[in-house]
Amino acid sequence: MLNLALSALLISALFAAFILQKSAKKLTEELADEPRTTLQAGALSALFIAFSAFAELLLNQTGSDIETLQRMFTNLAYYAAIPLLASAMLVSARNSHWERPAWGRWLIGLFALFELLRRMEHGEIYTQVVAVAVSGVMLTAAVMTRHKQLRSITLLAAVNMSIALLLTGPGALTASPLAESSYLYPLLMAGALPLAAIAIKQTVVFNLKKA
Repeated sequence: MLNLALSALLISALFAAFILQKSAKKLTEELADEPRTTLQAGALSALFIAFSAFAELLLNQTGSDIETLQRMFTNLAYYAAIPLLASAMLVSARNSHWERPAWGRWLIGLFALFELLRRMEHGEIYTQVVAVAVSGVMLTAAVMTRHKQLRSITLLAAVNMSIALLLTGPGALTASPLAESSYLYPLLMAGALPLAAIAIKQTVVFNLKKA
């Protein structure tokens, strides 16, 4: 069952990356450079999650090197890709896009923050902070989305992601039977990613048309 859930997550993440990158390529106007960067940031985050799911599916052998590689991809997805995706959703909802260097600095900052807190032995607390922060950012993005239909999609993505992170993921706040089912987290993530990608894409397009 876990392999099926990871396969669904892999397909879902690749689909999300594809639609965001395809939408970014359509924005060729000079004034749309920053919105295009937001779409590309979302596509990159989905691609990181796809790498993590792919690694979980294929790197199923034992050994310290294999386990280290799996952990690297898992950390990349959770501590960098998911916050990056939430940031792209909030930026698109606010229609206040960042320049490319800002996205790069933010991604490096996410890596550095994780490594710093890991070395300070606050990794477990930070894992829960990520779950709460990402859920809060995505829900805020849903509230800030102006278009009613887009708000519904964004809210659905945010709720799905919040359930995945807060109840079933590595940063689950409380012990529950849901967290014991290893396949629920990737399955819920698989459902949230396309919704998040569509919300980001449609919000960017809507704001550009309105401008």
